[in-house]
Formats: sequence, C-alpha cells, structure tokens
Amino acid sequence: MKLYFNNSIRILFLLLIFSGCSVSSKINMPDHQQNYTIDSVMDSYSQKDTAFVHVIEGFKSQLDGEMNAVISISEEEMIVGKPESKLSNYIADAMLAIGKEYCAENQLSHSVDLSIMNQGGIRTGMPKGEITTGRIFEMLPFKNKLVIVGMKGHDLMKLLNQVAGFGGEGISGVKMGIKDKQAVDVLVNGISVDLEKTYHILSIDYLVNGGGGLSAFENRETFRHMHKKLRAEVIRYISEKDKKGEHISAKLDGRIYHVE
Repeated sequence: MKLYFNNSIRILFLLLIFSGCSVSSKINMPDHQQNYTIDSVMDSYSQKDTAFVHVIEGFKSQLDGEMNAVISISEEEMIVGKPESKLSNYIADAMLAIGKEYCAENQLSHSVDLSIMNQGGIRTGMPKGEITTGRIFEMLPFKNKLVIVGMKGHDLMKLLNQVAGFGGEGISGVKMGIKDKQAVDVLVNGISVDLEKTYHILSIDYLVNGGGGLSAFENRETFRHMHKKLRAEVIRYISEKDKKGEHISAKLDGRIYHVE
C-alpha cells in the first residue's frame, strides 16, 4: 500500500503542526524509533498501522470539504495593480467595513477613518465565478491579524507619503494624488487632513510592526489589537454579503491617481 502526500495532506500537516491541533483518535506507534519524510512513500509504516492512514484520510476529507465550500460569486476577474486596482480596493473596503463594525460592536469612542493593506500581501487574483474558502486562503495566505492604530494628521501624511513612494497600496477611506512620489490633495472621508487631529487606521500587524516598508506606523499614538485574522474576517465578510444577495464586485474610483 502506498500513501502519497498531495497538497491537501501537506496543508493538513501544516495545520496540525502550526495550530497545535490534537488528534483524538489513538494511533499505535511502532516500538522502534524511525524518521519518515512527509512527502515520501511510507509503505512499510502504513502496512504496520493503518490507523494512521484512517486518521489522515478523515482529516483530509473534512479539510477538502471546508476548502471547497463556495462562499460567494465574483462578477469578474480581479487582480492587484498600482496605483489602485479592483482587487486591492475590494480588500481595503472590506477591511474598513470590518473595522467600523468592530468599533460599533465594542462601543469604542471612535470609529475607523481609513484602512491600509499592502498589495504584496494579496498573493493571487480573484477569478470570475464561484469563490471557495480555499481560494481566499490562496489569496491571503499569511496569518495577518487586524489592528487599529491612532495617528495625528501630520504622521498620517508621512504614512501616506510612503504609500505614494511605493506607487500606491490598497487603501479605503482616502483619496489622494501621487506627485514626485509624494501624497498630494489628500482627502480622508472627503475632507482635507487636519494635521492635529487623531485618525484611526485599520491595518495588519505585519505592516504596523514595521513590515512592508511603512515605517511611519512607528509614530502611532495608540494601538489596539482586534484579535481577529484578516483572512477569517474577509471570509466572513464575503459570506455575509452573499447571504444578502451581494456578490463580489469592485470598481476603480480614482482613490489613488497620478498627478502630472
């Protein structure tokens, strides 16, 4: 009997290893110790103890079912691109909505003014047609967590200047031009930036903690960890929209543009 470890099995092992999952089924291990390579053929071991095979097959079946579950329909194919793109706009808009909902549910004294997501964190495009949970895992493969930071307007401008220097990123709640790699004509919720006002930005821990080159996040005044993963929240957001009859769609609205 040969046991081959395909992509689903590899995903399963990663989930078991990194999430600390425990297997409730009893597996009788051989008396002698021996190392096996995960992606190798394990003939001799599987012949000695088929319980291992049954447990793995059970998890694989459950995992396949979850990953193949259709959560919505995408009305068109979307990819990332700069200065703005339909896909990065969609993800940033979803983040902003998720942040506003969180602030309201937790009765915070403030809401979220804008969201920022690096386009490099969106690893695949959104195809047209049925969208599964597994597709979102491929699109957002990292375990990024959502955080809310408060920044004065003058520090927010430094942050948006870095966004402009990168040629644009995924943003929502903001409209800005890029000229000579600087942010110009910046509007937050349709209003010019008040340099002394505190703005609340929803982003991911990776960026806020110095990843992606957005070092201006270091100038934050406040930091709130939502204890929610971006990927899980986006899946929930898409699913709830679909239940209301809203399919996945986005548009280019000029939120980031180049100024000659």
